[in-house]
Amino acid sequence: MIQNFCKQIARKIVRGNRLFHRIVNFHQHSGHPVKAVAFMLYAWPVKNLIRLDTPREIIISENYYHELHELLRIEKVEGFELSRVGRNYDGGYIMLNDFHKDSIAYSFGISNDVSWDKDMASRGYDIFMYDHTIENLPEENPRFHWDKLGIADGKTQDERLKTLEELISRNHHENEHGMILKMDVEGAEWGFLSAVHPEVLKQFDQINIEFHGLITNNNPEQVLAALRKINTTHQLVHIHASTNEIVNYYISVGGKKFCNLLETSYVLRSKYNFTENYDVNLPLSIDTPNDSKLKEIELGRWNRELEGYDIASINVMDL
Repeated sequence: MIQNFCKQIARKIVRGNRLFHRIVNFHQHSGHPVKAVAFMLYAWPVKNLIRLDTPREIIISENYYHELHELLRIEKVEGFELSRVGRNYDGGYIMLNDFHKDSIAYSFGISNDVSWDKDMASRGYDIFMYDHTIENLPEENPRFHWDKLGIADGKTQDERLKTLEELISRNHHENEHGMILKMDVEGAEWGFLSAVHPEVLKQFDQINIEFHGLITNNNPEQVLAALRKINTTHQLVHIHASTNEIVNYYISVGGKKFCNLLETSYVLRSKYNFTENYDVNLPLSIDTPNDSKLKEIELGRWNRELEGYDIASINVMDL
């Protein structure tokens, strides 16, 4: 198994050798010398072709992870269950089972998968879809309304990028409420959350966002500020560690695994009641790994307090 893992890593399209040295060092110092030696033996010939998916350093800050954990606490909605919308594996999301016909959903980040959008359309939603990186939708549907535009992150100057407020105005949805928002935009979510007005967020009963760079962001304060903002209007009800890359790493801090990629499910605070002291054990049975060839990252009893501040390991996936 170790041999296959090393060969997979080595085949990544790459430059630099940060990842090679990190894996060796982390395994050596986290009680896994056999893994370190095995990795060196199999990957050394191609170590210069191995890179970390991001050039940024991993965040090492006690205060950061303690606040991050507090901001990502989950509560259970009284009177409603969670359900999976979209396909198994990558493309599906966990949502509150509270849907209404003839309603509106916004979907940012389409790529080649519209399983979530199709599922929402079958529930009676018109889907306003945006992705400036594709030429056409992979599949058409009478309820799909697509435009080759992306979400503005507040930094990139590009006429193809629009704010959520601009798109809502363009679609004449200024007075709509009870909408749903799904967003997977490869890191642009932080700029979006920094810029969006809380009153605009309140137009959405449910928000699903995949967060990128939680442990490698070069602006950790922006991450925390964005989470503080969304927490003022919405309550987190589910998280899932994304496993859609061979290089999928997490940092173990205080007995908790903090993943670089995290799928999140939020609901509007003012609309629902919540159960306190929710002792959730993650992943749920309705969760699936994003890649069928990879196993889930078990987050365990997520809501329980961090056990001090001890960086036990930084892993590139469980071998």
